[in-house]
Amino acid sequence: MSQSTYPERRPAADAPLILTGNPARDLANSFNVRVIAFLLLHLPLAMAVEFSPWLSTAHATVVLLYGLRAALLGRSRKVIYAVTYIAAAEVLWRMSRAHTPWEYSKYAVILIVLVALVVEWRKPGVARRIRTAGPVLLLMALLPGIALVIMKVGSAEARDTLSFNLSGHLAIVMLGLYLWARPIRRDATIWTLLALIAPVAGITFLAIYYTATSLDSLVFLGASNWTTSGSYGPNQVSDMMGLGALSCLILFVLIPRAHGARVFSLLLALVMLAQGVLTFSRGGMYSFLLATAAFGLHIMTTPRARRRFLALVAVCTIGLSIGIYPFLDDFTGGALSQRFSDLDSTGRMEAALGDWQAFVDNPLAGVGVGQSEDYHQQTMGIPLATHTEFTRLLAEHGLFGVLSIAVMIWMLLKSYLMNQPGPGRAMTAAFAVWSMSIMVHSAMRLAAISLAFSLALVWWQLGSPDTADAEGRDTHVSETAGTAGDPGPET
Repeated sequence: MSQSTYPERRPAADAPLILTGNPARDLANSFNVRVIAFLLLHLPLAMAVEFSPWLSTAHATVVLLYGLRAALLGRSRKVIYAVTYIAAAEVLWRMSRAHTPWEYSKYAVILIVLVALVVEWRKPGVARRIRTAGPVLLLMALLPGIALVIMKVGSAEARDTLSFNLSGHLAIVMLGLYLWARPIRRDATIWTLLALIAPVAGITFLAIYYTATSLDSLVFLGASNWTTSGSYGPNQVSDMMGLGALSCLILFVLIPRAHGARVFSLLLALVMLAQGVLTFSRGGMYSFLLATAAFGLHIMTTPRARRRFLALVAVCTIGLSIGIYPFLDDFTGGALSQRFSDLDSTGRMEAALGDWQAFVDNPLAGVGVGQSEDYHQQTMGIPLATHTEFTRLLAEHGLFGVLSIAVMIWMLLKSYLMNQPGPGRAMTAAFAVWSMSIMVHSAMRLAAISLAFSLALVWWQLGSPDTADAEGRDTHVSETAGTAGDPGPET
Protein backbone atom coordinates (compact mmCIF):
# COMPACT_ATOMS: atom_id res chain seq x y z
CA MET A 1 0.00 0.00 0.00
CA SER A 2 1.34 3.43 -0.91
CA GLN A 3 2.64 5.84 1.65
CA SER A 4 -0.18 8.28 0.82
CA THR A 5 -2.54 6.02 2.76
CA TYR A 6 -0.96 7.15 6.03
CA PRO A 7 -0.91 10.96 6.21
CA GLU A 8 -0.05 10.86 9.90
CA ARG A 9 3.34 9.30 9.12
CA ARG A 10 4.44 12.29 7.11
CA PRO A 11 5.82 15.42 8.79
CA ALA A 12 3.25 18.11 9.46
CA ALA A 13 3.34 21.18 7.27
CA ASP A 14 3.52 23.40 10.31
CA ALA A 15 6.36 21.44 11.92
CA PRO A 16 9.64 23.27 12.42
CA LEU A 17 11.64 23.34 9.21
CA ILE A 18 14.63 20.98 9.27
CA LEU A 19 17.54 22.97 7.84
CA THR A 20 19.68 21.20 5.25
CA GLY A 21 22.50 23.72 5.13
CA ASN A 22 21.44 24.79 1.64
CA PRO A 23 19.62 28.16 1.96
CA ALA A 24 17.90 27.85 -1.42
CA ARG A 25 16.58 24.38 -0.63
CA ASP A 26 15.51 25.39 2.87
CA LEU A 27 13.60 28.35 1.41
CA ALA A 28 11.96 26.18 -1.27
CA ASN A 29 10.86 23.66 1.36
CA SER A 30 9.06 26.32 3.39
CA PHE A 31 5.29 25.91 3.14
CA ASN A 32 4.77 29.63 3.77
CA VAL A 33 7.11 30.56 0.95
CA ARG A 34 5.52 28.10 -1.49
CA VAL A 35 2.00 29.34 -0.78
CA ILE A 36 2.87 33.03 -1.01
CA ALA A 37 5.02 32.54 -4.11
CA PHE A 38 2.31 30.51 -5.86
CA LEU A 39 -0.25 33.24 -5.28
CA LEU A 40 2.07 36.15 -6.07
CA LEU A 41 3.16 34.58 -9.37
CA HIS A 42 -0.40 35.02 -10.60
CA LEU A 43 -0.04 38.80 -10.51
CA PRO A 44 2.53 39.07 -13.33
CA LEU A 45 0.80 36.14 -15.06
CA ALA A 46 -2.47 38.09 -15.11
CA MET A 47 -0.74 41.13 -16.57
CA ALA A 48 0.99 39.01 -19.20
CA VAL A 49 -2.19 37.30 -20.41
CA GLU A 50 -4.02 40.66 -20.37
CA PHE A 51 -1.59 42.07 -22.92
CA SER A 52 -1.39 38.89 -25.00
CA PRO A 53 -4.59 37.00 -25.85
CA TRP A 54 -2.45 34.27 -27.40
CA LEU A 55 -0.60 33.81 -24.12
CA SER A 56 -3.97 33.65 -22.38
CA THR A 57 -5.01 30.97 -24.85
CA ALA A 58 -1.81 29.05 -24.22
CA HIS A 59 -2.37 29.30 -20.47
CA ALA A 60 -5.91 27.92 -20.82
CA THR A 61 -4.65 25.11 -23.05
CA VAL A 62 -1.79 24.11 -20.76
CA VAL A 63 -4.07 23.87 -17.73
CA LEU A 64 -6.51 21.71 -19.70
CA LEU A 65 -3.68 19.39 -20.78
CA TYR A 66 -2.45 19.21 -17.18
CA GLY A 67 -5.91 18.15 -16.05
CA LEU A 68 -6.29 15.57 -18.84
CA ARG A 69 -2.89 14.09 -18.02
CA ALA A 70 -3.82 13.81 -14.36
CA ALA A 71 -7.13 12.18 -15.32
CA LEU A 72 -5.47 9.65 -17.63
CA LEU A 73 -2.95 8.74 -14.92
CA GLY A 74 -5.69 8.38 -12.31
CA ARG A 75 -4.25 11.13 -10.10
CA SER A 76 -7.46 12.24 -8.48
CA ARG A 77 -5.95 15.02 -6.38
CA LYS A 78 -4.47 16.73 -9.39
CA VAL A 79 -7.76 16.30 -11.24
CA ILE A 80 -9.51 18.19 -8.45
CA TYR A 81 -6.84 20.90 -8.45
CA ALA A 82 -7.10 21.26 -12.23
CA VAL A 83 -10.90 21.54 -12.45
CA THR A 84 -10.89 23.98 -9.52
CA TYR A 85 -8.26 26.15 -11.18
CA ILE A 86 -10.01 26.07 -14.56
CA ALA A 87 -13.34 27.10 -13.07
CA ALA A 88 -11.72 29.94 -11.11
CA ALA A 89 -9.69 31.13 -14.13
CA GLU A 90 -12.72 31.42 -16.44
CA VAL A 91 -13.18 35.15 -15.82
CA LEU A 92 -9.42 35.77 -16.11
CA TRP A 93 -9.40 34.15 -19.56
CA ARG A 94 -12.51 36.05 -20.61
CA MET A 95 -11.01 39.33 -19.39
CA SER A 96 -7.83 38.71 -21.37
CA ARG A 97 -9.75 37.74 -24.53
CA ALA A 98 -8.38 34.22 -24.83
CA HIS A 99 -9.15 32.61 -28.17
CA THR A 100 -11.33 29.94 -26.62
CA PRO A 101 -15.09 29.27 -26.74
CA TRP A 102 -17.13 31.37 -24.29
CA GLU A 103 -18.03 28.31 -22.21
CA TYR A 104 -14.53 26.87 -22.47
CA SER A 105 -14.00 26.42 -18.73
CA LYS A 106 -17.23 24.50 -18.26
CA TYR A 107 -16.51 22.12 -21.12
CA ALA A 108 -12.88 21.73 -20.04
CA VAL A 109 -14.06 20.72 -16.56
CA ILE A 110 -16.61 18.31 -18.05
CA LEU A 111 -14.00 16.70 -20.33
CA ILE A 112 -11.42 16.23 -17.56
CA VAL A 113 -13.96 14.74 -15.16
CA LEU A 114 -15.35 12.43 -17.85
CA VAL A 115 -11.88 11.04 -18.56
CA ALA A 116 -11.16 10.74 -14.82
CA LEU A 117 -14.39 8.82 -14.22
CA VAL A 118 -13.62 6.37 -17.00
CA VAL A 119 -10.06 5.80 -15.74
CA GLU A 120 -10.91 5.61 -12.03
CA TRP A 121 -13.99 3.41 -12.45
CA ARG A 122 -11.82 0.27 -12.21
CA LYS A 123 -10.19 1.30 -8.92
CA PRO A 124 -11.27 -0.69 -5.86
CA GLY A 125 -14.22 0.94 -4.17
CA VAL A 126 -14.67 3.78 -6.66
CA ALA A 127 -17.73 2.34 -8.40
CA ARG A 128 -19.44 1.85 -5.03
CA ARG A 129 -18.64 5.41 -3.99
CA ILE A 130 -20.05 7.18 -7.04
CA ARG A 131 -23.53 8.52 -6.33
CA THR A 132 -25.48 8.56 -9.58
CA ALA A 133 -29.07 9.13 -8.44
CA GLY A 134 -28.94 12.92 -7.94
CA PRO A 135 -26.82 13.89 -10.97
CA VAL A 136 -28.68 11.55 -13.34
CA LEU A 137 -32.08 12.71 -12.10
CA LEU A 138 -30.97 16.35 -12.53
CA LEU A 139 -29.92 15.62 -16.10
CA MET A 140 -33.18 13.85 -16.92
CA ALA A 141 -35.21 16.76 -15.55
CA LEU A 142 -33.58 19.05 -18.12
CA LEU A 143 -34.30 16.86 -21.17
CA PRO A 144 -37.94 17.93 -21.86
CA GLY A 145 -36.92 21.61 -22.01
CA ILE A 146 -34.11 20.69 -24.40
CA ALA A 147 -36.46 18.77 -26.66
CA LEU A 148 -38.96 21.63 -26.63
CA VAL A 149 -36.50 24.29 -27.79
CA ILE A 150 -35.13 22.01 -30.53
CA MET A 151 -38.65 21.49 -31.83
CA LYS A 152 -39.28 25.25 -31.73
CA VAL A 153 -36.14 26.64 -33.40
CA GLY A 154 -34.29 23.64 -34.80
CA SER A 155 -31.15 21.92 -33.62
CA ALA A 156 -28.68 24.30 -35.32
CA GLU A 157 -30.12 27.46 -33.77
CA ALA A 158 -30.71 25.77 -30.44
CA ARG A 159 -27.07 24.74 -30.01
CA ASP A 160 -25.74 28.06 -28.69
CA THR A 161 -28.83 28.60 -26.56
CA LEU A 162 -28.48 25.20 -24.93
CA SER A 163 -24.76 25.71 -24.34
CA PHE A 164 -25.26 29.12 -22.73
CA ASN A 165 -28.10 28.05 -20.44
CA LEU A 166 -27.32 24.41 -19.60
CA SER A 167 -23.54 23.94 -19.73
CA GLY A 168 -23.40 24.94 -16.06
CA HIS A 169 -25.93 22.29 -15.15
CA LEU A 170 -24.05 19.69 -17.19
CA ALA A 171 -20.90 20.66 -15.26
CA ILE A 172 -22.82 20.11 -12.00
CA VAL A 173 -23.89 16.67 -13.24
CA MET A 174 -20.34 15.60 -14.11
CA LEU A 175 -18.68 17.18 -11.07
CA GLY A 176 -21.43 15.73 -8.91
CA LEU A 177 -20.64 12.24 -10.17
CA TYR A 178 -16.96 12.81 -9.40
CA LEU A 179 -17.10 14.70 -6.12
CA TRP A 180 -20.30 13.70 -4.34
CA ALA A 181 -19.35 11.80 -1.17
CA ARG A 182 -15.67 11.73 -2.20
CA PRO A 183 -13.53 11.87 0.96
CA ILE A 184 -11.00 14.72 0.75
CA ARG A 185 -8.44 15.18 3.51
CA ARG A 186 -7.10 18.39 4.96
CA ASP A 187 -3.94 18.62 2.83
CA ALA A 188 -5.85 18.21 -0.44
CA THR A 189 -8.47 20.68 0.81
CA ILE A 190 -5.86 23.37 1.38
CA TRP A 191 -4.34 23.01 -2.08
CA THR A 192 -7.80 22.94 -3.65
CA LEU A 193 -8.54 26.28 -2.00
CA LEU A 194 -5.22 27.66 -3.22
CA ALA A 195 -6.04 26.52 -6.77
CA LEU A 196 -9.26 28.50 -6.47
CA ILE A 197 -7.70 31.60 -4.94
CA ALA A 198 -4.76 31.98 -7.33
CA PRO A 199 -6.68 32.97 -10.51
CA VAL A 200 -8.91 35.30 -8.47
CA ALA A 201 -5.75 37.02 -7.21
CA GLY A 202 -4.89 37.66 -10.86
CA ILE A 203 -8.39 38.99 -11.58
CA THR A 204 -8.13 41.32 -8.58
CA PHE A 205 -4.72 42.57 -9.67
CA LEU A 206 -6.02 43.48 -13.13
CA ALA A 207 -8.99 45.30 -11.60
CA ILE A 208 -6.62 47.29 -9.36
CA TYR A 209 -4.38 48.05 -12.33
CA TYR A 210 -7.24 49.43 -14.42
CA THR A 211 -8.48 51.45 -11.46
CA ALA A 212 -5.06 52.94 -10.75
CA THR A 213 -4.39 53.83 -14.39
CA SER A 214 -7.79 55.48 -14.88
CA LEU A 215 -7.91 57.81 -11.88
CA ASP A 216 -8.14 60.97 -14.01
CA SER A 217 -11.23 59.76 -15.89
CA LEU A 218 -12.80 57.54 -13.25
CA VAL A 219 -16.41 58.45 -12.45
CA PHE A 220 -18.65 56.63 -9.98
CA LEU A 221 -22.37 56.59 -10.69
CA GLY A 222 -25.24 54.57 -9.27
CA ALA A 223 -24.40 51.53 -11.37
CA SER A 224 -21.78 48.82 -11.72
CA ASN A 225 -18.38 50.13 -12.77
CA TRP A 226 -16.51 48.44 -15.62
CA THR A 227 -13.23 50.28 -15.04
CA THR A 228 -12.83 49.12 -11.44
CA SER A 229 -13.78 45.63 -12.64
CA GLY A 230 -10.76 45.39 -14.91
CA SER A 231 -12.68 46.50 -18.02
CA TYR A 232 -14.93 43.45 -17.79
CA GLY A 233 -18.40 42.58 -16.50
CA PRO A 234 -18.71 43.83 -12.90
CA ASN A 235 -21.19 41.13 -11.89
CA GLN A 236 -18.87 38.27 -12.75
CA VAL A 237 -15.78 40.00 -11.36
CA SER A 238 -17.56 40.82 -8.09
CA ASP A 239 -18.81 37.23 -7.81
CA MET A 240 -15.30 35.84 -8.24
CA MET A 241 -13.75 38.28 -5.77
CA GLY A 242 -16.39 37.27 -3.22
CA LEU A 243 -15.60 33.59 -3.76
CA GLY A 244 -11.87 34.27 -3.59
CA ALA A 245 -12.24 36.18 -0.32
CA LEU A 246 -14.42 33.41 1.12
CA SER A 247 -11.78 30.81 0.20
CA CYS A 248 -9.05 32.96 1.77
CA LEU A 249 -10.96 33.15 5.05
CA ILE A 250 -11.59 29.39 5.06
CA LEU A 251 -7.89 28.87 4.36
CA PHE A 252 -7.01 31.12 7.30
CA VAL A 253 -9.03 28.86 9.61
CA LEU A 254 -7.82 25.54 8.18
CA ILE A 255 -4.07 26.15 7.93
CA PRO A 256 -2.46 25.10 11.22
CA ARG A 257 0.31 27.32 12.58
CA ALA A 258 1.65 28.41 9.16
CA HIS A 259 1.51 32.04 10.19
CA GLY A 260 2.98 33.56 7.05
CA ALA A 261 0.50 31.85 4.74
CA ARG A 262 -2.40 32.64 7.06
CA VAL A 263 -1.58 36.33 7.35
CA PHE A 264 -1.09 36.58 3.59
CA SER A 265 -4.46 34.91 2.93
CA LEU A 266 -6.13 37.38 5.30
CA LEU A 267 -4.53 40.39 3.58
CA LEU A 268 -5.52 38.98 0.20
CA ALA A 269 -9.12 38.57 1.35
CA LEU A 270 -9.24 42.21 2.45
CA VAL A 271 -7.84 43.38 -0.90
CA MET A 272 -10.38 41.26 -2.81
CA LEU A 273 -13.23 42.63 -0.72
CA ALA A 274 -12.08 46.23 -1.12
CA GLN A 275 -11.81 45.92 -4.90
CA GLY A 276 -15.02 43.90 -5.03
CA VAL A 277 -16.86 46.73 -3.31
CA LEU A 278 -15.41 49.20 -5.83
CA THR A 279 -16.98 47.27 -8.72
CA PHE A 280 -20.31 48.61 -7.40
CA SER A 281 -21.78 45.19 -8.16
CA ARG A 282 -23.52 44.26 -4.93
CA GLY A 283 -24.48 40.64 -5.51
CA GLY A 284 -21.00 39.15 -5.17
CA MET A 285 -20.42 40.95 -1.87
CA TYR A 286 -23.81 39.92 -0.47
CA SER A 287 -23.19 36.28 -1.38
CA PHE A 288 -19.79 36.50 0.31
CA LEU A 289 -21.36 37.76 3.52
CA LEU A 290 -24.03 35.03 3.52
CA ALA A 291 -21.53 32.24 2.86
CA THR A 292 -19.09 33.56 5.47
CA ALA A 293 -21.88 33.71 8.03
CA ALA A 294 -22.85 30.11 7.22
CA PHE A 295 -19.23 29.00 7.61
CA GLY A 296 -18.83 30.87 10.88
CA LEU A 297 -21.99 29.52 12.46
CA HIS A 298 -20.91 25.95 11.75
CA ILE A 299 -17.29 26.37 12.80
CA MET A 300 -18.36 27.52 16.27
CA THR A 301 -18.57 23.90 17.45
CA THR A 302 -14.77 23.55 17.23
CA PRO A 303 -12.99 25.54 19.97
CA ARG A 304 -9.70 26.38 18.26
CA ALA A 305 -11.30 27.02 14.89
CA ARG A 306 -13.90 29.16 16.66
CA ARG A 307 -11.18 31.31 18.20
CA ARG A 308 -9.50 31.73 14.85
CA PHE A 309 -12.73 32.67 13.13
CA LEU A 310 -13.74 35.17 15.81
CA ALA A 311 -10.30 36.76 15.62
CA LEU A 312 -10.68 36.84 11.86
CA VAL A 313 -14.07 38.53 12.08
CA ALA A 314 -12.72 41.09 14.54
CA VAL A 315 -9.75 41.98 12.32
CA CYS A 316 -11.87 42.19 9.16
CA THR A 317 -14.60 44.21 10.84
CA ILE A 318 -12.17 46.72 12.31
CA GLY A 319 -10.12 46.93 9.15
CA LEU A 320 -13.11 47.39 6.85
CA SER A 321 -15.27 49.65 9.02
CA ILE A 322 -12.56 51.93 10.41
CA GLY A 323 -10.00 52.03 7.63
CA ILE A 324 -10.93 50.55 4.26
CA TYR A 325 -14.61 51.40 3.81
CA PRO A 326 -14.39 55.09 4.88
CA PHE A 327 -11.40 55.53 2.56
CA LEU A 328 -13.23 53.92 -0.37
CA ASP A 329 -16.40 55.90 0.30
CA ASP A 330 -14.38 59.11 0.29
CA PHE A 331 -12.54 57.94 -2.84
CA THR A 332 -15.89 57.51 -4.64
CA GLY A 333 -17.28 60.80 -3.39
CA GLY A 334 -19.94 59.09 -1.27
CA ALA A 335 -21.25 57.09 -4.24
CA LEU A 336 -20.27 53.82 -2.54
CA SER A 337 -22.64 54.30 0.40
CA GLN A 338 -25.42 55.37 -1.92
CA ARG A 339 -24.92 52.31 -4.12
CA PHE A 340 -25.01 49.78 -1.30
CA SER A 341 -27.98 51.44 0.37
CA ASP A 342 -29.95 51.32 -2.90
CA LEU A 343 -32.43 48.42 -2.97
CA ASP A 344 -33.09 48.59 -6.71
CA SER A 345 -32.82 45.11 -8.27
CA THR A 346 -31.68 46.57 -11.64
CA GLY A 347 -34.37 44.69 -13.56
CA ARG A 348 -33.87 41.31 -11.87
CA MET A 349 -37.18 41.42 -10.01
CA GLU A 350 -39.09 42.34 -13.16
CA ALA A 351 -37.44 39.49 -15.07
CA ALA A 352 -38.20 37.06 -12.23
CA LEU A 353 -41.87 38.11 -12.24
CA GLY A 354 -41.94 37.59 -15.99
CA ASP A 355 -40.50 34.12 -15.48
CA TRP A 356 -43.20 33.35 -12.95
CA GLN A 357 -45.88 34.40 -15.42
CA ALA A 358 -44.29 32.19 -18.07
CA PHE A 359 -44.44 29.28 -15.62
CA VAL A 360 -48.11 29.97 -14.83
CA ASP A 361 -48.94 30.06 -18.53
CA ASN A 362 -46.82 26.99 -19.39
CA PRO A 363 -46.70 24.89 -16.22
CA LEU A 364 -45.93 21.46 -17.66
CA ALA A 365 -42.72 21.90 -19.69
CA GLY A 366 -42.21 25.67 -19.70
CA VAL A 367 -41.45 27.78 -22.77
CA GLY A 368 -38.24 25.96 -23.68
CA VAL A 369 -34.58 26.54 -22.90
CA GLY A 370 -33.49 30.09 -23.67
CA GLN A 371 -36.97 31.24 -24.67
CA SER A 372 -37.81 33.25 -21.55
CA GLU A 373 -36.25 36.43 -22.96
CA ASP A 374 -38.53 36.28 -26.03
CA TYR A 375 -41.47 35.64 -23.71
CA HIS A 376 -40.59 38.76 -21.73
CA GLN A 377 -40.54 40.72 -24.97
CA GLN A 378 -43.98 39.44 -25.96
CA THR A 379 -45.66 39.91 -22.58
CA MET A 380 -43.79 42.89 -21.08
CA GLY A 381 -42.46 44.67 -24.14
CA ILE A 382 -38.90 44.42 -22.80
CA PRO A 383 -36.45 41.60 -23.71
CA LEU A 384 -35.17 41.19 -20.15
CA ALA A 385 -32.50 38.53 -19.69
CA THR A 386 -33.08 36.34 -16.66
CA HIS A 387 -30.49 36.60 -13.89
CA THR A 388 -32.27 34.34 -11.41
CA GLU A 389 -31.60 30.69 -12.19
CA PHE A 390 -34.47 29.35 -10.12
CA THR A 391 -37.15 31.40 -11.90
CA ARG A 392 -35.49 30.62 -15.26
CA LEU A 393 -35.86 26.93 -14.53
CA LEU A 394 -39.54 27.44 -13.76
CA ALA A 395 -40.16 29.52 -16.90
CA GLU A 396 -38.19 27.38 -19.32
CA HIS A 397 -38.70 23.90 -17.86
CA GLY A 398 -42.04 24.10 -16.04
CA LEU A 399 -42.66 21.33 -13.52
CA PHE A 400 -39.43 19.69 -14.63
CA GLY A 401 -37.70 22.86 -13.47
CA VAL A 402 -39.34 22.44 -10.08
CA LEU A 403 -37.97 18.89 -10.05
CA SER A 404 -34.43 20.05 -10.92
CA ILE A 405 -34.49 22.62 -8.09
CA ALA A 406 -35.75 19.96 -5.68
CA VAL A 407 -32.99 17.58 -6.76
CA MET A 408 -30.27 20.20 -6.20
CA ILE A 409 -31.61 21.02 -2.73
CA TRP A 410 -31.86 17.31 -1.89
CA MET A 411 -28.24 16.72 -2.98
CA LEU A 412 -27.01 19.58 -0.80
CA LEU A 413 -29.03 18.51 2.23
CA LYS A 414 -27.86 14.91 1.92
CA SER A 415 -24.25 16.05 1.72
CA TYR A 416 -24.73 18.43 4.64
CA LEU A 417 -26.02 15.62 6.86
CA MET A 418 -23.25 13.29 5.68
CA ASN A 419 -20.53 15.65 6.87
CA GLN A 420 -19.65 15.73 10.55
CA PRO A 421 -20.34 18.89 12.60
CA GLY A 422 -17.35 21.19 12.61
CA PRO A 423 -15.07 22.21 9.74
CA GLY A 424 -16.49 19.65 7.29
CA ARG A 425 -20.08 20.74 7.66
CA ALA A 426 -18.95 24.38 7.68
CA MET A 427 -17.29 23.89 4.28
CA THR A 428 -20.42 22.30 2.87
CA ALA A 429 -22.64 25.07 4.23
CA ALA A 430 -20.37 27.83 2.93
CA PHE A 431 -20.13 26.51 -0.63
CA ALA A 432 -23.81 25.58 -0.71
CA VAL A 433 -24.92 29.04 0.42
CA TRP A 434 -22.52 30.78 -1.95
CA SER A 435 -23.56 28.80 -5.03
CA MET A 436 -27.30 28.95 -4.35
CA SER A 437 -27.25 32.67 -3.51
CA ILE A 438 -25.20 33.46 -6.61
CA MET A 439 -27.84 31.68 -8.70
CA VAL A 440 -30.38 34.19 -7.37
CA HIS A 441 -28.67 37.17 -9.02
CA SER A 442 -26.18 35.76 -11.56
CA ALA A 443 -27.97 32.68 -12.91
CA MET A 444 -25.39 30.07 -14.06
CA ARG A 445 -23.07 32.42 -15.91
CA LEU A 446 -19.90 31.10 -14.26
CA ALA A 447 -18.20 27.72 -14.09
CA ALA A 448 -17.31 28.61 -10.50
CA ILE A 449 -20.97 28.24 -9.55
CA SER A 450 -21.00 24.61 -10.69
CA LEU A 451 -17.68 24.05 -8.93
CA ALA A 452 -18.82 25.56 -5.62
CA PHE A 453 -22.07 23.61 -5.73
CA SER A 454 -20.12 20.38 -6.30
CA LEU A 455 -17.57 21.18 -3.58
CA ALA A 456 -20.55 21.34 -1.23
CA LEU A 457 -21.14 17.67 -2.07
CA VAL A 458 -17.69 16.53 -0.90
CA TRP A 459 -17.19 14.42 2.21
CA TRP A 460 -14.65 16.66 3.93
CA GLN A 461 -12.20 14.64 6.04
CA LEU A 462 -10.76 17.59 7.93
CA GLY A 463 -10.75 16.13 11.41
CA SER A 464 -10.67 18.42 14.42
CA PRO A 465 -8.17 21.27 14.20
CA ASP A 466 -7.67 20.91 17.95
CA THR A 467 -6.50 17.29 17.83
CA ALA A 468 -4.74 17.77 14.50
CA ASP A 469 -2.63 20.60 15.85
CA ALA A 470 -1.93 18.79 19.08
CA GLU A 471 -0.93 15.48 17.53
CA GLY A 472 0.64 16.76 14.32
CA ARG A 473 -1.68 14.58 12.25
CA ASP A 474 -3.62 15.27 9.09
CA THR A 475 -1.96 18.63 8.70
CA HIS A 476 0.61 17.76 6.08
CA VAL A 477 0.21 20.07 3.12
CA SER A 478 1.83 18.82 -0.05
CA GLU A 479 0.70 19.30 -3.59
CA THR A 480 2.58 16.16 -4.63
CA ALA A 481 1.64 13.72 -1.89
CA GLY A 482 -0.67 10.95 -2.94
CA THR A 483 -0.64 11.84 -6.62
CA ALA A 484 1.17 8.77 -7.87
CA GLY A 485 -2.11 6.91 -7.97
CA ASP A 486 -4.33 6.89 -4.93
CA PRO A 487 -4.81 3.43 -3.46
CA GLY A 488 -8.52 3.94 -2.95
CA PRO A 489 -11.35 6.38 -3.34
CA GLU A 490 -10.07 8.72 -0.66
CA THR A 491 -8.33 11.85 -1.87
